[in-house]
Amino acid sequence: MRHVIVAGATGFIGSALVARLERELGPDARIMGIGSRDVDLTDPDATFAWFERNAAGADVDHVFHLAALYKAGDWPVHHPATQFFANMSMNVNLLEAWARFAPGAKLTSVVSYCMYPPKESAHPESELWGTEPEDYLFAYAFTKKALLVGQRAYRQEHGLSATSLVLPTIFGPGDSFAENSHVVGALIGKFVRAAVSGDPEVEVWGTGEQRREFLFVEDAVDGILTAARHSSADVLNLGTGQAHSVRELADMIREAAGFSGRIRYETDRFVGVKHRALDVTRVQREIGWTAKTGTKAGIEATVRSYREQLARGGEE
Repeated sequence: MRHVIVAGATGFIGSALVARLERELGPDARIMGIGSRDVDLTDPDATFAWFERNAAGADVDHVFHLAALYKAGDWPVHHPATQFFANMSMNVNLLEAWARFAPGAKLTSVVSYCMYPPKESAHPESELWGTEPEDYLFAYAFTKKALLVGQRAYRQEHGLSATSLVLPTIFGPGDSFAENSHVVGALIGKFVRAAVSGDPEVEVWGTGEQRREFLFVEDAVDGILTAARHSSADVLNLGTGQAHSVRELADMIREAAGFSGRIRYETDRFVGVKHRALDVTRVQREIGWTAKTGTKAGIEATVRSYREQLARGGEE
């Protein structure tokens, strides 16, 4: 890896990936990040112009595709068309730009475990096909499946190299800790702010019995880079393979934050799918990758980071 493009470079995972690449590759490498302020990837003309200007003749060896439009909670229920248009446009434009201007590069993309059907056991990669995702996420999930189809098509017709990673919920330092963010970031924000302010209780959506898989951001970056370097598989699940209930999660965060008040579960609030976890057998077998950071240790590190952020007067 010497000349790298990272689409989605200003997002949570993308910024962590860029920082890791800068540390590992050193000053001689060229890392070109694309954020939403740099180029509108939903616009084909803008996308192709950026790639022609920055990639053509530049001997780009890797392209990472992490760009996406997604928001937590019930936002996908109310904006399926917005999600569909933005994500399909980004995928189609980036695939074509890759083929036109950086065909020698390997493409490594990130997709979501929301593509899998509702089920109470861990999902193997074979369940990506011939199944339906959770209904409230259908538009977003099918744009991710379409990306896998697109990568296969471009590999088949143009002889390009690509792999994709299915990620669970990612958390860690640098996440959003606002109340409308993903569950780990949202709860860490709530509990840390409540502990600092001395609030008597924290609200948690749902009964606490819904189960999710969580992956620390540094582990996610490590897995993405390992797959980029060593995987020839079309798609691999990248996670811990273990799900935690939101109640277990809230207890871990409460302890790490030092919150001594009450947890109030709001059972009438939107909580999404009841259970989600990945079968990670294939990624362990094919590239020998396993997550290094347990959920509890990752939460403790993230709570420390957010406390420091608040002490500096940082935003949520």
